[in-house]
Amino acid sequence: MLRLFFTANDFASTQFLAQPAPALEIKFAARALRQGISTPWGARWRCSALAASPTSSAPVRTLTGPFTWSISPTMIAADLDESLETVSRLSARQLRAELEQFRSCPYVGVPPFLRYALEGDRQATLSLCRGTKNLFATVLEPYWPDIRANHHGERVRRGRLAADRGLRTALTATVPGSRWSGNCLEINTPQERTVCLGGRGVVLTSVVFWTGPPLVGDLGDQPVVLAYPAPAELTFRVGSESDTLAAILGSTRAAVLRFLADEHTTGDVARTLGISPASASEHTAALRAARLVNSRRDGKAVVHHATGLGVDLLDVNRR
Repeated sequence: MLRLFFTANDFASTQFLAQPAPALEIKFAARALRQGISTPWGARWRCSALAASPTSSAPVRTLTGPFTWSISPTMIAADLDESLETVSRLSARQLRAELEQFRSCPYVGVPPFLRYALEGDRQATLSLCRGTKNLFATVLEPYWPDIRANHHGERVRRGRLAADRGLRTALTATVPGSRWSGNCLEINTPQERTVCLGGRGVVLTSVVFWTGPPLVGDLGDQPVVLAYPAPAELTFRVGSESDTLAAILGSTRAAVLRFLADEHTTGDVARTLGISPASASEHTAALRAARLVNSRRDGKAVVHHATGLGVDLLDVNRR
């Protein structure tokens, strides 16, 4: 059982991670490469990723075994380079603490360069960072638009639930196997652990390459990270797929909506997309009727801009 004790300040500080964290997903993707993952797309992804994975990234995959029921709160930056830069600056003691979040026995069965990194060798640490970047480039980056789109959709759903029914209900609905006992959020997991948040709050994030129970990251005075498996119904495309937004709106109307992520006039739409002014007006009118675009008159011109709903649609269908 995992127990998280909340204070009033913790409720006020709890948030959903704005973007998926590449360094966090790498942990679970590397494990899925080694052991597989039981999702509808898992076998196709694993076959494709193993074929593309470079030899230089193989040692990084050893970080996932033996597996630990913890994650690193340091590794939730939306930019992989930022996370790796943080790792490269860590002291040997801090690096050991970080790697213990990846594997329960950081010294057992690891390649020499990782052992040297644990002992504070900077070149070995840089080698670890390079291997991680190579792994991301081949097994995650081709699928990152889908990962990002699903993360955004999940964040919108949970945010609406919190707005409609309150944060306590949103937390139990979001985190599988959880319930409240007073001010304690109890989560059914194989680990026996108690975390007193003490005003640090919780950062929640869904994780695509993990299908097990929720996992917690707790290091020092940093906010506590709570990662849970992404919903089973997420869309994850392996191989070449068509433009999903175009399948819904038509290719031209989808292009108009994407163009109107920034403000533009009807004339701008026509010139940039190579369509007639009448066609541009027709498409913007249809998008406006669907509440995906707002329009306003500015002198003789009409200026259009995607609404919040339109931006959400673009985000979850980003190519």
